[in-house]
Amino acid sequence: MDFALPDAHGFVMNAAFASGVSGFASATALMNRAADRVSGVRDLTIPDRPSRAVNTPGAPAGPSPLDPATGGRATPSPDYVGAAVDMIRAENLAAASGTIVRAADDMVGALLDVKA
Repeated sequence: MDFALPDAHGFVMNAAFASGVSGFASATALMNRAADRVSGVRDLTIPDRPSRAVNTPGAPAGPSPLDPATGGRATPSPDYVGAAVDMIRAENLAAASGTIVRAADDMVGALLDVKA
């Protein structure tokens, strides 16, 4: 029984190895999405450099925390907890995928030792 799958280049790749690589790619994508959510917080929390008009007596103090686009409701705070949970999930997925790749490598090595 053959457990190998041909890839786009015609090489044969072990299905377990392919599963590990796919899992690692998923972990990387999950980590990137979580990091993007955290890095997008800057736009909500750190104001741009104040203009000269803000320092002018009688000028408005700055933007209101109430967003008129949301009907006057406060701007939602970023989901730090969800992003942190996704980062931990990505870390665990990457570790498990690395273990799969190592096991596939060991399996191929043992098979070559038997054949030799």
